[in-house]
Amino acid sequence: MHFLKKTAIIVASITVLLLLINFGISYWVTQKLPKILQSEKDFPYNINYDDIDVRLISGSFTIHNAYLAPKDSLSTKNKGTFGKIKQIEVEQFNLWALLWQNHIKVKSITIDSPEVILYHKQKKHATQDSFIKPLKNTITTQRITIKKGKLRILDSLQNVTVTASNINFKITNTTIDSASVTKEIPVRYKNYSFSCDSLLYKVNKFYTITLAHIENNEGVFSASDFKLIPQQNRTQFNNSIPVERDQFTITAAKIDIPENDWGYNSDTLFVHIPRLNIEEVDANIYRGKMVKDDLKTKKLYSQMLRELDFDLKVDTLTLKKSTIVYEEQLSYDKPSGKVSFSNFDASIYNLYSPVGKKEIPDTTIDVQALFMKQAPLQVHWFFNITDASDAFTIQGKLQKLDATKLNAVTKGLMNAKTSGNINKVDFTFNGNREKSTGTFAIHYDNLKVEILKKDSNDKNELLSIFGNLIIKNNSNNTMKNTDVAVERVKNKSVFNFLWLFIQQGLKNTALPSLFTTNND
Repeated sequence: MHFLKKTAIIVASITVLLLLINFGISYWVTQKLPKILQSEKDFPYNINYDDIDVRLISGSFTIHNAYLAPKDSLSTKNKGTFGKIKQIEVEQFNLWALLWQNHIKVKSITIDSPEVILYHKQKKHATQDSFIKPLKNTITTQRITIKKGKLRILDSLQNVTVTASNINFKITNTTIDSASVTKEIPVRYKNYSFSCDSLLYKVNKFYTITLAHIENNEGVFSASDFKLIPQQNRTQFNNSIPVERDQFTITAAKIDIPENDWGYNSDTLFVHIPRLNIEEVDANIYRGKMVKDDLKTKKLYSQMLRELDFDLKVDTLTLKKSTIVYEEQLSYDKPSGKVSFSNFDASIYNLYSPVGKKEIPDTTIDVQALFMKQAPLQVHWFFNITDASDAFTIQGKLQKLDATKLNAVTKGLMNAKTSGNINKVDFTFNGNREKSTGTFAIHYDNLKVEILKKDSNDKNELLSIFGNLIIKNNSNNTMKNTDVAVERVKNKSVFNFLWLFIQQGLKNTALPSLFTTNND
């Protein structure tokens, strides 16, 4: 009996002692953690929290309701990074590193429901300076997880420039050391995953980008409901630009990259994508011709790719089930002329920059679409970015076009209406940065034109009679062929170059110069 009593006293004493040790160490840890962070001279934040639970047996602790603010937040209100975090879960922390090295060494950190606001500051937010470098001397972990996060970034006027919700992020096998922090990507890692909802990014005063959902998991990227939305109406846009330029409105239902690899090689960015798929693009491109011409030389696409300063390698890019509409308006009192391409499917191969490559194959573009919602159109376009002359070839075939469909273009831009049948058009357009040559062929019948009265939809009888007398109404049931040569207008796009070529082909075969205009 005496032995059992003595044993019970010893066990009780040991238990009490362990509890006291646990309480003492737990209390010491709760005091030590914030001091380590605050004492790091490069750590730019104050961190406070409501409560911390330390579990020595499992080697973990949980911080409840943590708050993050710049150390100088009292003197610089609403500048820098502020955050509120519901819970921080830390697993398997190293007590000895905390005790002897003043270093927080753990296996994993899970940050639950963080809400972060980045206010404008004079010096731009830099992940390396604001987060990575300070953490190098204070925290080491193998895995970081963020769950259900929210982000807002504000400009100097407190206007929102970026928002995102339901942010989920995980990075594993992380290493931050004196070597990694000097790199463009200052964290070494093995795998990462990222997703978020309701992303909004205000690009500039002209555009905002939104995405319903974006996700990247082990090299598989997907995004849904992409929108590039103008922030101004067309009149406001035209009044805000010094020279004419396009205004874009673009949506895409889905963007998929089944595999991707990116990073830095000797401080040179590389982006390698075997396949990029974009579905259900709806693009409207508007240009107001009432704005002054931009007389700067326009680069062709081969030159743009050749001058990229990073390693781009997209093997295949596909667009499926898309629609592209180009509008051009001469004045506000007339409707814009519209050219549309529906059921638009395109495959682009070998979209490369020259960086990091010994040999570069031709860039090839294959397109199938309905022109003006009716006529089947096929285009084959190829060039090589290593060709300093920027030589290219565009081959096209158009079939079964009711000429009345062209009224969407001719009424607004040429003050005319057309009718008849364009049965087939074939062309081969060989161009470079200076000029083009090639062939044009057309088969048509009953082609007629109505010249409209100025500022009216009424027919100008005299001019219409004169026009139909000199138009070659039929191709006599044969393809009318012609050779074409045109000079490039260097301050216009490649599509204007193509239009000049087709226009000259039409002059030579079907239409007099009276009914052709030089449009962008």
